[in-house]
Amino acid sequence: MTPLEQSSDALLRSDIREMGRILGDVIREQWGDDFFELVEEVRTTTRALRERPDPERLETLLATLDRASLWEIVRLVRSFTIYFHIANTAEQHHRISSEFAVPQHDMEAVIERAVEGGASIGDLQRFYDRAHIRPVLTAHPTEAARRSILSKLQTIDESLAEWGAGHVGGKQRLAARRRIAEMIEGIVQTDELRLLRPRPLDEARSVIYYLEQLFHGALSDVVGSFNDAMLAAGVTADSPGKSPIRFGNWVGGDRDGNPNVTAATTRAVLGLLNQRCLRLLRDEVRELAGELSQSTRIVQVSDSLQESLEREKALMPDVWDEYLRLNDGEPYRMKCAFIYQRIVNQLAVALSWDAPAGPGYTDAHDLLDDLAVMHRSLTENSGRLIASGRLERLMINVNTFGLTLAQTDIREDSEVTNAAVDELLKIAGAGQGGNSAGRSRNRNETLAAELSNTRPLLAPVSKPSPATREVLDVMELVRQAQDRFGQNSVDTWVISMTRSHADLLAVLLLSKEAGLTYPSENVARLKVVPLFETIEDLRGAARIMDDYWSTPVVRQIVAQQGDTAEVMVGYSDSNKDGGITTSQWELYQAQRQLRDCAARHGISLMLFHGRGGTVGRGGGPTRDAILAQPSSTVDGRIKFTEQGEVISDHFGNPRIAASQLDLFISSVTEATLLHAEPLYPADTHARWSAAMDGMSAHAFEKYRSLVERDGFVDYFLSGTPVEELGEMNIGSRPARRKGKITGIDGLRAIPWVFGWTQSRQIIPGWYGFGAALEAAEKSGKWELLREMSSEWRFLQTLVSNIEMALAKTDMEIAARYVRELVDPSLHHVFDDIREEHQRTVSLVKRLTGQTELLERLPVLQRTLKVREPYIDPLNHLQVQLLSRLRKGDEQDPLLRRSLLLSINGIAAGLKNTG
Repeated sequence: MTPLEQSSDALLRSDIREMGRILGDVIREQWGDDFFELVEEVRTTTRALRERPDPERLETLLATLDRASLWEIVRLVRSFTIYFHIANTAEQHHRISSEFAVPQHDMEAVIERAVEGGASIGDLQRFYDRAHIRPVLTAHPTEAARRSILSKLQTIDESLAEWGAGHVGGKQRLAARRRIAEMIEGIVQTDELRLLRPRPLDEARSVIYYLEQLFHGALSDVVGSFNDAMLAAGVTADSPGKSPIRFGNWVGGDRDGNPNVTAATTRAVLGLLNQRCLRLLRDEVRELAGELSQSTRIVQVSDSLQESLEREKALMPDVWDEYLRLNDGEPYRMKCAFIYQRIVNQLAVALSWDAPAGPGYTDAHDLLDDLAVMHRSLTENSGRLIASGRLERLMINVNTFGLTLAQTDIREDSEVTNAAVDELLKIAGAGQGGNSAGRSRNRNETLAAELSNTRPLLAPVSKPSPATREVLDVMELVRQAQDRFGQNSVDTWVISMTRSHADLLAVLLLSKEAGLTYPSENVARLKVVPLFETIEDLRGAARIMDDYWSTPVVRQIVAQQGDTAEVMVGYSDSNKDGGITTSQWELYQAQRQLRDCAARHGISLMLFHGRGGTVGRGGGPTRDAILAQPSSTVDGRIKFTEQGEVISDHFGNPRIAASQLDLFISSVTEATLLHAEPLYPADTHARWSAAMDGMSAHAFEKYRSLVERDGFVDYFLSGTPVEELGEMNIGSRPARRKGKITGIDGLRAIPWVFGWTQSRQIIPGWYGFGAALEAAEKSGKWELLREMSSEWRFLQTLVSNIEMALAKTDMEIAARYVRELVDPSLHHVFDDIREEHQRTVSLVKRLTGQTELLERLPVLQRTLKVREPYIDPLNHLQVQLLSRLRKGDEQDPLLRRSLLLSINGIAAGLKNTG
């Protein structure tokens, strides 16, 4: 560790110890001395067992836990879980303090390196003009902690800042400590479990909570700094308040596998997003008016501002009359009054979607135009500093959040939209329906021809089936939303399980029925985005897009959309399908092929990365993930999902949110300007790619031999709490697909990762990589691997993420799940997993030159080791509770509650769910 890291680590450990003492005091007060002694006995015993394994002492511990009453088990689980919550908060607090002390992602330094590397002003300008970074907040159920807990933890973080500040006096430090104790007591008295499964509207409120936090300062400050750095480097801005950040949203729009999301649901969520955004804008305009007190008796204003006031006066004479007496001679305040009234008019009908009683805003560009009139007037009349202050920060927020806080995507499975189109074609007599025609050339030609045809497929008197009517209703809703909130409010339709370009043509044809796409009239208001998820789909992605973009009417539509297109690649299902090594390699190759295909068609490509929080679902350090992408695939534009616990981890704390947004921008800047060309010669890349092809083939074979083994699904379902996960009420989407599960295809990717993580096996994060390394060594490629892992960011990032997953894996804990919960006839599955784990750990350490995992990251290594003694008892209790519950002898509801709490606690301890 560096001296700074040692100092930071010492402060962190000191804060955790002190908050641990506070928690201990609260436990004594709430639950008594005897229970506190039980907690201490379990804690010290598990810690000692980590330092020196002792089978007899372990049996004594298990006997103690077995004798505990259900009430004691509930409180034990909650005690350790709360400890993890406060420890996580302290770690986040010190991590961000350390990052601010030593900046890790300085925009000025990135630009300087780019210029030194040969980037011209033209390159910088092109990047600045096209920069588009869109984190997409999803409703995927991976966040185990409730917002009631998260808000108290945020207060603890704020109090830690005061507690640790060197300039505050003793009274303030004592007050901060008391506030922390108050929050810990509040957490102890708050139920971690949701009583009811959230609805999509509840999930929307959760997303809104984070977006509102970002609106209130973090976003505009970070973007303002980015703009300053770029302008200082010599670029020019075509308008003030430019923002490279947009937020996306899947809540209320993602209907794939979620029967709770209907057209009515989407409408309600969009209305709520608009209402909350307008409230924020209303309040900000009111604050802005308080600052813009410039008087025409002292300074002049522009003619365009005077003209805009005259136009607004004619539209809203009552506003003019009301504010003239108060703001006579203060034109900026008068302009703010008109803007304020427009927002209020629109806000009054946000949820009902009725027409407003007076002028309003149906597009963020109209609001920006009004703000720009004031900005230009101030700039032209000696008010440059004022214009670049609160007014410009508001313009940044409007550019970022629009009128709905985020741009909502629609996502639906290709089978649903194909079925709807087949029915419409049959009704219109324009083609043959049915699955047999689904991938035929005739169908492709029919769809393309109908897309160019000016007539609709559906007559007013037609009565399609309810399923088709629902799809058409969603399309109609998209058009209505664009008319009401602006085209950017919801302009993307993601097609899950895209298998051919006919799947894309089908959605375009449906959008034509709603008037969103009309090639002959140059109407192209909907972006149709394929999602390639499985290994086979990734391998065929470029071929499918080549067929699609080669269709003349499609190329016409893409041209109408600025010659830009978006393609989504899925990390979760590809991992479940092929294992981490093959998944990551196929994703890498698919991106290169898609990049080259788009270039041949003269199309600018934006890749949409469907990532989760865990390594097995594409998670890992943000900067590493962005910089490890193939050359020129970022190119100023990137879109990626932020799911579950990642949302709260990245955006729940204002200081961390600011750092994370800065990291997004600086990493995309670096990837664009410093990785526009390959970083290594073509022959080097060919050698490395050939080696990865071989490793991927061996890893895939090893992985498939595991998941296709007889009894494997039964092993997974019995040896993990995945079946019980559905009762945690952490999301509106069902945790599993309907029907009997006969193979891994029937398992959803999120519970798949969640279950393996809970049982500490975590095979989605590492399984098969050891076999790949061993095969490479046997074929004489070990030195080549060492070269690749030291120079190639792709392999560096893959190894680093696998190393993290291995560090959180514990085969001894996993063995207890297997012994107690899995039928002995299936224990051979675990024998294979343990063997592969030993192989992978050994070879990863050799490849990285370490004697222990994470040796190169001592702070992280220590953090994980400190947590282990506190996670272990939760795992032991979970095994015991699963065994008791599945025997069916006990009906006490506390038993199930204890189990669900243990799931929550382990998730908090490992800082990963799905």
